[in-house]
Amino acid sequence: MSIFQKNLHALEKHHKQLATKLQQIDTNSKFDIYVDENDPINVNIYDNERDYIFYKTKPIDEVTQQYRAIMDKKSRYPLLFFYGMGNGLLIKMFTNIDKWVIVFEPEIELIYVACNLFDYSNELEAGRLHIFYQDDINYSRFGAHLRNKDIKTFLKLYDMEITHNYYEAFYQEDMVSANKSIVKQIKNVIDTEGNDSHDSLIGLNHHLQHLSEMISSSTLQSLVNGVNTQNAVIVSTGPSLAKQLPLLKKYAPYITILCIDASLPILQKEGIAPDIVFSLERVEATAKFYENLDRELLKDTIFAPTSIVHPKLLKNIKGMKKVITMRPFGYTFAFRLKKWGYIGVGMSAANMAMDFAYLAKFKNIVLIGQDLAFAPDGKTHSKGAIYGENETQYERNTLYVKGYYGDDVKTSQVWNMFLNHFQQSIDEMKETHPEIKVINATEGGAYIEGAKHISFKEFLESIEMEKKESIVCSGVSDEKQQHYIKRSKRLVGCYIERLGFIKERVDSTFLKIMEQIEFIDKLDLETEYEKVDYDHILAIIDEIDRIKDIYEEDRALAKFGNITNPYILNAELELACIMVRESNEDKEKKLKLIDWIYAHKSWLFFLSAALENILFLLEENRELKPKELS
Repeated sequence: MSIFQKNLHALEKHHKQLATKLQQIDTNSKFDIYVDENDPINVNIYDNERDYIFYKTKPIDEVTQQYRAIMDKKSRYPLLFFYGMGNGLLIKMFTNIDKWVIVFEPEIELIYVACNLFDYSNELEAGRLHIFYQDDINYSRFGAHLRNKDIKTFLKLYDMEITHNYYEAFYQEDMVSANKSIVKQIKNVIDTEGNDSHDSLIGLNHHLQHLSEMISSSTLQSLVNGVNTQNAVIVSTGPSLAKQLPLLKKYAPYITILCIDASLPILQKEGIAPDIVFSLERVEATAKFYENLDRELLKDTIFAPTSIVHPKLLKNIKGMKKVITMRPFGYTFAFRLKKWGYIGVGMSAANMAMDFAYLAKFKNIVLIGQDLAFAPDGKTHSKGAIYGENETQYERNTLYVKGYYGDDVKTSQVWNMFLNHFQQSIDEMKETHPEIKVINATEGGAYIEGAKHISFKEFLESIEMEKKESIVCSGVSDEKQQHYIKRSKRLVGCYIERLGFIKERVDSTFLKIMEQIEFIDKLDLETEYEKVDYDHILAIIDEIDRIKDIYEEDRALAKFGNITNPYILNAELELACIMVRESNEDKEKKLKLIDWIYAHKSWLFFLSAALENILFLLEENRELKPKELS
């Protein structure tokens, strides 16, 4: 197998679209390649269109000089970002020394050239090298790469290296654009993963309280098997929804209506009974959408909340047909109840409805009311929305995105995250199930990349008018329910025992650090650093490393990563800055050890706090019984 074929095969795993494009290139035409007969890694490149030669002297000498310059300032950096492949040698040199490398390249032919010259297959296969062709990059999907546990810890160190002056000369604007997009995604990763521990704790509390009721509800698989048409219409509450309601009512008997919770009161007022209603949020405000239900109208509607919703929501839909599902969090996987399924990867009920529609493999998935932007008159929601047509919280952190009709429209950071998730879902569908069509029939708001944009009327007039049946779904037997409840209670006990043991070790090491810090705080480290017992510090660091091994590898603790990870992410980001700091002199090395200890004070404190909160909730809900609501 040639070097190129090996690289293509490895690219298939993480970058299938790029692999396909490279496979379609017969030969490089824009660039001439000059390979030294005596030294095949000594490669020069000539851009025919721009009359530009990359290396003015011996290429290998110039690349080696650049390699040394980067290593002088970043030898300890485990993660490096590059703009441009160049001749491919610099990238190969850094992947050879076990760096994580992310490359952005605006010229597809230069990726082709490098993949013909250098074998990156092992690094590509392992995910330690990621090559992005800038014309194709979807930055929302790129954000998923940044969430890799081996990468996200070092995001605070982000800095883009430019492999060659060629890119500064001809791709200045592209570099600035890429840099802005990367910084935005890094901020999104840190903000998202660094601030949601409180929400995750609320979710765990609700999940434990609702487990018994979930087990007594119908299963997600039975709901998937019971879908009643090939056409799913996801109804959201954007400002454009009101104009679609007459058509929705007329065609309701022939389409499967997947309704988000906020749209339910609007549809109910119009006499439209959705087939399935989705809710995924933890907040009490969501329960208001389920007040004053027309139970006769909704007698065949399936209510599909997640297990983390507020208890008042479940109280409001008592007696209705239910399928309680789980969001794919570690603590929901912890109870091994996959019959009730895992949907709700995104951040909105509409994203959850899309997950279900994809899982059920509807032929057509149609979006209406999915504006994800302010209306021209500034409205945020449809006429009839429970919380009004102008929700002021969306006015914060606004930006402009491409609109449905090609213009620019104003959106919010929150809506933009929802938009990114829709686009990511559509990309994934195209790769795995290209037969599924996603149609944005909102007729307003943001343009959703990957969806077909046509009017709702045009779509409805194109489908067969076959009257639907009510969806029928089912649960498990009473005997099975008791089995799952008993097993879940046993698992709660196991997690309490294991996490309690881990917390004791964390607290013991934390106390040792505090004793050492109290001693160090009394010293003037500029002149008295030698008085510190560095052997003792190294012994404590060994204990910290063992705890970190537990944190990385313990299967019980990993189940609660949604809660523990945000607690310590910021501490990890600070540790990364210390880790890459140069320390050549004896004093520098010793002061670095002291800083390392100080930084781990926060790391251990946050982990202990997270474990304490988790243990409290597990103890509080050991019997898996819902709390009485007033």
